[in-house]
Amino acid sequence: MGTTYYKPGKLRNDAAFVKMRLLQTRYRAIGYDHRNFDGTFTAGGPGCLTLTKSGLEGNRSEAGAYRLQKSTQISVTGLSGNTLCFDAKGRPHDGDFSLATLLHEAVDIGVNDGSKRYRLTLYPVSGYVTMKKE
Repeated sequence: MGTTYYKPGKLRNDAAFVKMRLLQTRYRAIGYDHRNFDGTFTAGGPGCLTLTKSGLEGNRSEAGAYRLQKSTQISVTGLSGNTLCFDAKGRPHDGDFSLATLLHEAVDIGVNDGSKRYRLTLYPVSGYVTMKKE
């Protein structure tokens, strides 16, 4: 007869991982020039993060890479899609780096497993992130 091993903090760990990935992406973007030689902006790069399970986990071939739990679901409100980018000053943008995409409202990122939920709030301009259990 088998038993199930339950990790009581697994959802909190997943939410903390998402927060860490947001801050890590912001940090990598600071000082990075996303412009091409002709002045247009480069899509993607070290300042962008796709807020899906596969986008957050990144390269799965890395040793020790974190894996979100199978039951964990990610939801995003406040963006037109699931891509969040940070410019060279660490300011959050909705999908690319134009002035028009600079966020002026907070983005809510829900991390839940069906019964419990954590809400991450990414604040405009500063890129500051908070995490709260709901």
